[in-house]
Amino acid sequence: MGLQDTQAGFNVVGLLLRCHRLQKELAASAGLSVEEFHCLNQLYIHAPCCVKNLCEFTGIHPTRASKLLNVLETKGYVLRASNSEDRRKESLTLTQAGIGVARSLVESCALSAQTLANSLSAEA
Repeated sequence: MGLQDTQAGFNVVGLLLRCHRLQKELAASAGLSVEEFHCLNQLYIHAPCCVKNLCEFTGIHPTRASKLLNVLETKGYVLRASNSEDRRKESLTLTQAGIGVARSLVESCALSAQTLANSLSAEA
């Protein structure tokens, strides 16, 4: 591996760290943990869905997802209902408040991504 490859690796690591900080800041701005932020955004994209699918989308263990959904439900962002086709499954949807928060986070992500891309162009 040459010097350029090593530098490219450092650049990627730096970018990943910036993205992680961005996720934490955006989540905190909405009063959410990063995992809650991920769940909310995935439900915004994929709702209605079941817990199993949410776990697949986020990479979160079902036990952890259940706890996160309890928090999001308490905050008034998520609704759980029995699935009409399979009563063993819950159907997850966002409330109007959840849709509003998720939409706001997506818009903030877009603005932050543009700012990040501009800073990368300036560094290059």
